Amino acid sequence: MSIDPDRLATLPLFCEVSPAAIAALAKRAVEVQYAPGAVVFLAGNPPRGWYVVLEGCVRVVRESGNRQHVVHTEHAGGTMGEVPLFAGETHPATGIAAEPTRCALFDKASLASAIGECPEIGFLINRRLALRVRRLVERLDERARSVKSRLAEFLIDHLQASMETDRLSIGMTQQALAEELGTVREVISREIKSLVKERTIETLGGGRYRVVNAAALRSRVADAG
Repeated sequence: MSIDPDRLATLPLFCEVSPAAIAALAKRAVEVQYAPGAVVFLAGNPPRGWYVVLEGCVRVVRESGNRQHVVHTEHAGGTMGEVPLFAGETHPATGIAAEPTRCALFDKASLASAIGECPEIGFLINRRLALRVRRLVERLDERARSVKSRLAEFLIDHLQASMETDRLSIGMTQQALAEELGTVREVISREIKSLVKERTIETLGGGRYRVVNAAALRSRVADAG
């Protein structure tokens, strides 16, 4: 079943894409839905196709021993599956819906047909691949910094996105936050307790915090050790 082109056109991914390209994709799309916690694709499995997130959120995670870390997170307009689809390999990581999620799915034959009709789509996908590589390089640089620094930056970013001047919500469990920052829950718990003890932040319960000393929090970001 095709998707309304107007629905695709509202996504950030297609803000500079021609109506012809959007129409070529929309008529070939298959909508798939996922409940929170559902597996969108599994590491080691062959790809079903190219995913475009219509609404919701998907966390792409990779396991290493008994640990799991987030490779990237995709919201509305985000894409997944380009690498294994075009490399002809299996998925290198697992995609898990973090909330009720809908995606447009394009299998390889449909995507090839759409590109044949409108070559602009090929450039769009190449740009997504280039951005994916750049973001992965950035994440490697982030991992070189201390967990203390990464956590402080995460909290500052969420504070800036908050509607309140000194309160924020991390929006996930400590386990999920550990996976996002490339560490383990015990380390995150210890660092948060340290921030509370130092009166840099104050816990409000339910994953919400009040920033008591924003300057001290920012100073932690510079700590790469």
